[in-house]
Formats: sequence, C-alpha cells, structure tokens
Amino acid sequence: MDLFEFNEVNLANALSNIYTPAVVIEQKNHFKYFLSYLGVDGLNAKSLLIEHDYINKDFLFDYASYYAFCFQPYPKTCKRVHFWDVRLPDDIIAQVCSGNVEECTLFTEHYLGFIVVKPIPVTVIGYSILKTYTNGTAFGNRHFWGLRNYHIHLLGVEITIESLAFQEQDSVLAACATTAIWSMLNKAALDYHTVLKSPSQITKDAASLANDGSRLFPNKGLDILQICQAIYNSGLVSEVKKADFSELAPDGSLIYHVSHSYLKQLLNAYSTIGIPIILVVEVPINDSYGLHAITVSGFKKEPPILKAANFLEISWLADNIEKIYAHDDQHGPFVRVDFLAETEINTPWTSMHIDSLPTYVRNLIVPVYPKLRISYEDIKVLVLGLDRILSVFFQNIVVGDLVWDVHVDFSVNYKEQIRQSELDAADKLTFLQKSLPKYIWIASCYIGENRIVDFTFDATDVINGMIGLDVISYLPTGFKSALANFITVNRNLFDILFQHQASCNYYDFLINNLQA
Repeated sequence: MDLFEFNEVNLANALSNIYTPAVVIEQKNHFKYFLSYLGVDGLNAKSLLIEHDYINKDFLFDYASYYAFCFQPYPKTCKRVHFWDVRLPDDIIAQVCSGNVEECTLFTEHYLGFIVVKPIPVTVIGYSILKTYTNGTAFGNRHFWGLRNYHIHLLGVEITIESLAFQEQDSVLAACATTAIWSMLNKAALDYHTVLKSPSQITKDAASLANDGSRLFPNKGLDILQICQAIYNSGLVSEVKKADFSELAPDGSLIYHVSHSYLKQLLNAYSTIGIPIILVVEVPINDSYGLHAITVSGFKKEPPILKAANFLEISWLADNIEKIYAHDDQHGPFVRVDFLAETEINTPWTSMHIDSLPTYVRNLIVPVYPKLRISYEDIKVLVLGLDRILSVFFQNIVVGDLVWDVHVDFSVNYKEQIRQSELDAADKLTFLQKSLPKYIWIASCYIGENRIVDFTFDATDVINGMIGLDVISYLPTGFKSALANFITVNRNLFDILFQHQASCNYYDFLINNLQA
C-alpha cells in the first residue's frame, strides 16, 4: 500500500494503469469531476492510499465474461484508491495494524470512500463508493433517499459509510443504461427478492441481441424495452413515464419532453420507497442530441411554506424541489442537476457543450416492487378531486393555499410517523391497530407548515377496486364532522369529480371515514 497527499498529480497517477497513463486520465471527465468533488470545494480530501491487487467481484464477472478471452493478458486484479479528509501520518498503516486506538479512530472517522481502478484501457473507473455532501431531511437541505450502508474492510478494520455505488460505463460490456441499472440495483438489492448483478450480467438480461440485431458485446446501448427487461430479470418491475410536454422544433416538428412539475412530482412520489430512479435524458453532443441514462438518488427540497391562497389550480409540495443529484456514468456520482426554463435542465453535458445547450428529460423509468400496482397517476386523479372539495370548503376559512404531498411508502413507516405525530391519542390507537397492505399511497394536504389531513390508499390493489383506506385529520375534532356534512350537502356540486371511478363510491368513502 502507498500513502500520498491528495492533489491533482497524485490523483491522476492513482487512477492510471499500464494501459491508461496519467496524461490520458487527466483528460477524462471523471478525473475533472473527482478532482472537484474530492477537492477543497467538495469533500476536502487531504490523503489518498493506493491498495494494490484488489479483487473486485463486479470486474471479476466481467473479466470472466470477456477480458479473459482477449489475446492481451489483462490482469484480473484492480487497484483501490482510498481517501480521507485529514492528512494521515506516514506510519498510519503500521499504527492501525498494531491496534492503536487513536489512529484507528482517525482512520475510520475521517474516511471518505474509495475508487476502484480497473486494469483496462481508458474506461478505468470501477466499483466506487464515496460519501455524499452533507445529508439533510426530507424537508430542507439535501435529501439523499437512494442510499445504503456499505461496509468497507481495510487493514482488518471495518468502516461503514452511507452512499450509492458508482462506476464508469464500460463500452465493451455495458452502456450507460446498464450502469444506471447497476447503480439502482445496489440499493434495491437490499430487498430479499431483488438480485444485484454485474454489468455484464445485466446486459445479458436485457436481450439476446443488441437493439439493431447485431451481437450484444461490444454493447452499443439499451433501449427502454431492454432496460425494463433487465430490471424485470433482477426482481423488480418498471413504470415508464412518458413526456407530458410538447413544443415546436426549429424545423416545425413536435418534440416531447418531461416538464419540470411532472418530473418533480414523480421523483417526490416514488423516492420514499428508496429505489433510485432512472432518467432517460437528451444530452447535447456536438451539433445534435443523443440519449443517455442517469440514476437519481437525491434532491434538495425546501420545507412547506405559507403561500397565498390559489383555489383555481392545485399546488404540489414537489414543486419545492430545487435540484436533483444523479449518478452520471460519464462524469461521476451525485452530479448536480439544476432546473432551467420550462423543460430544460442543466447537467455536466450542458456545461461541457461549447454553446451551453440544455439537457432534456425524455422518459423516467421507475423501478418498483411487483406488489406495488397502483401508479402515481391513478392517485393524482383522485387527489385532484379531493383538492377541489377542500378548496371550496376552506376558501372562506383559511388565508393560505392548499399544498399536496403525494407519495408511496411502506405502511410500517407511515405507522411510525403516526405514532410520533401530534395526532389525538385515541385516533393513534385506532389507526395503529389496523391491518394495512405493505405499500400505501399517502396524499397529505398542507396549509403552510401545518399538515391538516392525510388520505391513504392501498397501493397493492387493482385500480377498479376501492383503494381508499383512511382519512386522518390533524385539525380540531369538529373539522371531520363539518367536512362530512359539507360533502353530504354539496354532493351534486362535486358529482363530476369522481365519475372516472364510477365503480367505486368515493363520496361514501369520504363521508364514512370523516364521520368515524
């Protein structure tokens, strides 16, 4: 093992190999990104340690699938480069190995993660785990919801950090979509029925042939159907969300993109189950655009604030998302993505382009557990009706706007929230004793920072069934009965709101739950 001070020259040398010299490494987008991410404006790394002859399982699978059959004698072992945000003493290895408690504490508490360097040409960045910037909560600051704990063993010491695995696209065995799936599965595979596979295994799961009919390896990329097939073969299913916004291109044709509001709603809705979400984006390349896949695992969202009453259109708490964080295999982990005008977003591809052309979102691929059968769009239609009822009910009572937070969650998580809430003790006791499905949709209505009511729905049922479960009020006792009476009296006024659900009587569902 070799210990060095963290700087530009040492990082380039550490990420190089016999096929890719430091001068080539310095030209890579990844090197520039890691230099910034780990530098003084990021995690502020001070030391790096190079671990030689490291065996990485993912590369070993890929090596056995492809590189072992090459005439060139590629090694099967990698380098692992570790980072700390303090300057480690020169004898740190000896001190840690001897069990020095003080040095072991320094060694573990200031650890930032590692980057695996594969022994192949150019695409050298392998399995890598790096700390995120400071994490926050679901409201305010950064919220990285697609992370897991990784247990890293070095010199006989176990170090635990929360992150999401990253690696560079291997243009032979894996295209960007394969790497995006691999990062997503690193979190999803914590569930017992989801399987984490190597990039080469994921590519094989996607199809027998490439999308143009040619051989699968070297891989040229996966289309959406192949992405979904690979996800399915790993134990999950996919919800493919299409563009909701159209505009005229310079040549007069229609182009379709995902709007900021819809994108934010979907990220907010599905983030609570913790599975990273794959975005298919259009990135500027030379004088045109190309499709690319990135994996979203976090966002920055501001807390609810009091807004002026606007009862003409519905307001979403998801609109408070200011930026998102994504693994982009062509740049690095937790890349910042900012929102620009209308459907435009700012990514590293935008910054790289000579004319700073924006990036666009074409599709979202949302991996979900098979038992989660009700989609966000199914719930949104119901929430639009609920918002209209509550807006009319509250228009002469409150001065603030009604803002909706709609998301799916594990019922056990929601029960824990209820247990710790300020809900009336009797209502807590009633709700917490109920048997619930594993996954539920929760539509929470806010006025400013105050959560006033939750509507819960069965996420495992069929859409033609009655999926409504409960109405939970955080307002004074008289609210529920007053609202129930209001709905009863004005039933004809709101008759059109739930006509799409003619087989289910949501009026009676609301009245019965509010009167309970």
